[in-house]
Formats: sequence, C-alpha cells, structure tokens
Amino acid sequence: MVRTRSEKDQLVESIREVFEQAQSLFLVSLAGLSSNDVNKLRRTLRRNGAHVRVVKNRLAKRAAADGPIAKVEQWLRGPTAVVFHPSDAVAMAKDLVEFAKDHPQFELRAGLLDRSQVVAGGQVKAVAELPTLDQARAMLLGMITAPATQLLRVINASGGQLARVLDARRTQLDGEAGAEG
Repeated sequence: MVRTRSEKDQLVESIREVFEQAQSLFLVSLAGLSSNDVNKLRRTLRRNGAHVRVVKNRLAKRAAADGPIAKVEQWLRGPTAVVFHPSDAVAMAKDLVEFAKDHPQFELRAGLLDRSQVVAGGQVKAVAELPTLDQARAMLLGMITAPATQLLRVINASGGQLARVLDARRTQLDGEAGAEG
C-alpha cells in the first residue's frame, strides 16, 4: 500500500497523539497470533481502559522523536503494537502477562512507566505483581482510616464495659432490695 507524504504525516501525527495520551505504554509483538487472539487481547485490555494500536516502526520512530517515548525506540522492530493506558500501567501489565501465559508466541518487548522509567520485557511481570491503582487507593484509604477505627473501638469498648458494670451493680442492688423486703 503506497501512501502519499501527507498520509504518512497524518499517521505520524496520530501516533504522536497516542504517545502523548499514554502515561504508560508497552511495546509488544503480535506476530504468530491469530486475529481471534488479537481481538481477545483487545477486548481484555479495553475492559480495563487500555488500548492496542499496531504501528509501522519507521513512522512510530518519527512520532517518538524528541519525546519520552524515544527511550523505547530500540524495541521498535518487527511487527509492533503499542498498548497504552492513560493512567493505570499495572492493570495493563497484569492483562498482558495473563495473556502471555496462554500465548507463548506473544512477546512483551518493553514498557515505559509514567513517561520516564523504561522496563524490559522480562520486568513487565514484576510490574504486574504490583497492586493496581484502585487496589493501592483502597490500601491507602485503609491505612488512613485505621487509627480512627481503632480509637472508635476503644471508646466503644470502654463505654460498653461501663454499661455492663453499672447493669451488674443495678442487678445486685435489685437483688439486695428484694431480699430485704
């Protein structure tokens, strides 16, 4: 398929937009996968807000020039797809690692986390073991609310104990009053 210069420029610009939107991204090879497998991967990733874009390496290198994406330029070789997410790299990595378990021909080449840290393909598994953004938020919320929850338990426990002591004393006094009468 022969493209004109303006069509190529438009493609480079659209790839550049993908790179600018992506807070984190992974470069993968879809070589050897059936179209059904690729569609399954797309559906899985889309469910968590990630997207897959197959790119021409030469055009992707032009789009990546002078930006943080240039850090992963060396992995733009062979059939390449860019998997990107606007914010949650961990959920995306989990999906990719899970997909790779069932598809040995699927290659995780590299990733760029938070537009600054490069991870090689083998390190993606370590990223996938981290808590997702939602899990991290829940853990942080739990840590923030734990002291207040514990204080409330102590306060309630003391009040409950006082109520039980007073009730026992009332019962004791009622018993003594009944014995006298």
